[in-house]
Amino acid sequence: MGGQESTTFWGASEGGNLPGSQLNESSEDDLSFVVLSLATETFAVEIHKVREIIRVPKITWVPGAPDFVTGIINLRGSVLPVIDLAAVLSLPPWSDSPQSRIIVVDTEQFALGLLVDSASRVVEISPSLLQPALRTLDENQRTFVIAQANMEDALVGILDIDQIMANVRPTPAAS
Repeated sequence: MGGQESTTFWGASEGGNLPGSQLNESSEDDLSFVVLSLATETFAVEIHKVREIIRVPKITWVPGAPDFVTGIINLRGSVLPVIDLAAVLSLPPWSDSPQSRIIVVDTEQFALGLLVDSASRVVEISPSLLQPALRTLDENQRTFVIAQANMEDALVGILDIDQIMANVRPTPAAS
């Protein structure tokens, strides 16, 4: 359009060049993602950040926990905090169904369960197909969605699990 660049909905860059994203550091090989649903939205998480995906067991409520903390579960003898990922992303809250899952993610510091409506499959996405996230996303989503990709006529938001974990990190009890 007359030589002017239009950035009405997209960030300043196009696919494959995501400023400040750790996805830039990957090779030209396709990246593997676990695809999940929350409310009516579709998101994906880098598979190397996922330890396992489990069915939703009994969740024990924790008094005084933030609203996004659903509670804790016992995962093979370890206590694991579980958060409602939909609440973190300002989406309608999670509702229990047979397809509901907990995606267990971890860092060197701690592990965390992400409660989702479903975790449907693993997909391979070429880094060149990743685009900056829409600027029309809600403020919470812009914090956690670092890219997006079109898959099978659906827009999939790529979540920054490190950023999510940094924002929901459990704090030590006051002594």
